[in-house]
Amino acid sequence: MLYFSNARFCRAGLWAGTLAVGLLTGHPSEAEIPNRVNDHPMLADDGDTLRASEPLVFAMIGNTRGTVAGADLAAGMSVHKNIRAQVVEDIASKATQPGGPSLLWMLGDHVRKGGAAGDWKAMDKSLAAILDGAKPPKGGPVRQLRAIPVAGDHEAESDPRYFGYGDAFPSVGADIGFGRVATWYHFDLQADDAKWRFMVVDPRREALGSRWTEQMGWVDRTLKEPQFDYLVVVMHDPVFDLGGRQPDMNRGGGSLDLIEEIEDRIGVLRLRAVVSAGHHTNQVLLPDGPRGAIHLGVGGAGSVQDNLMRWGAADEAGRAAEVNLEPLFDLALLDQLDRWNRDYGLPDTVTDEAKARGQFEGFTAAYNARQFPVAGWWEMTINGSVMVLDFHYRKLDGSFANIYRVQHQPQVGWIPSRPAK
Repeated sequence: MLYFSNARFCRAGLWAGTLAVGLLTGHPSEAEIPNRVNDHPMLADDGDTLRASEPLVFAMIGNTRGTVAGADLAAGMSVHKNIRAQVVEDIASKATQPGGPSLLWMLGDHVRKGGAAGDWKAMDKSLAAILDGAKPPKGGPVRQLRAIPVAGDHEAESDPRYFGYGDAFPSVGADIGFGRVATWYHFDLQADDAKWRFMVVDPRREALGSRWTEQMGWVDRTLKEPQFDYLVVVMHDPVFDLGGRQPDMNRGGGSLDLIEEIEDRIGVLRLRAVVSAGHHTNQVLLPDGPRGAIHLGVGGAGSVQDNLMRWGAADEAGRAAEVNLEPLFDLALLDQLDRWNRDYGLPDTVTDEAKARGQFEGFTAAYNARQFPVAGWWEMTINGSVMVLDFHYRKLDGSFANIYRVQHQPQVGWIPSRPAK
């Protein structure tokens, strides 16, 4: 059971193309608003405290937007048109079962253009089976979950002030006044004797402009007297990212600046996880070892998929040495690659690239998204002071398997494992 304190779920939203009419004549009815963006109730507002009397389970997805014709292929991405629908169906199916997800983290880039009302409607249609506030679909498993949204760069496309994002999630963001939409907020979760703080932040300094300074002031106020045990930072762009054709760590520099500022204020060993979307793939890194923060990439839930490198240079993220995928996660992917190659066959170039052999000897090993996308979704469970992360891998035949688990135990750190087959 989840209890809410000081929740504000009914803050009025705006709607695309009708603000001036609304101000002059009052709010029109829904029938009079052809481009209205649906309201989606959120889990919590900035500063809310939630209390859980039993383990709390979140589904986590990112980058479920539709394809951008030409641009995605030019960027080296691959398109697998059924992945998004398969991910949504698997989440909905598991959410209907006891112990399944009851809440939905949305890590950003769920629309192609945040300024287009039609794209928000397309988001609703594609996520309808799992997103509270969308019109429920007919047929198939349906379990709509309350959202915890994060703004990505596509939410700002044609809408640098995030009005579409604010329309879709009317209570989102810290209160910054004047009808503006903030892309940062926090809430606390009291789970038994442990208090978790979740901070959603926006690392795109250049795009935010003067709002970056406002966000940093909010970070200062939010962490001035940090009365919590563990912290989870959530943002669209990661510090460490092994997705794509080449390493693209700490894009724009804002991600690392935020993490360093936050860690300076909260002290040692309270930052448990940094969760991001990043490139269109899934990844796990422990750059500071099992006692440091885990860096989790959940960007592979959509039909657009990126390659995933197994290691890469991290100079832009402030590291002289290379970083690599968490070893057991990497082994789980190699096992899936070998199984599929044994049972159905894969081109030699795909397995050679993944193992840096043959014509790829001497190059960085990578999972090729065209033939072997690392697609799927993540499940986060908070049970008192313990956090468990499970990866639901989408196999190449469209079915799903929980191939990897990592959990954090106080005084021990992160413990990776392979769930029993």
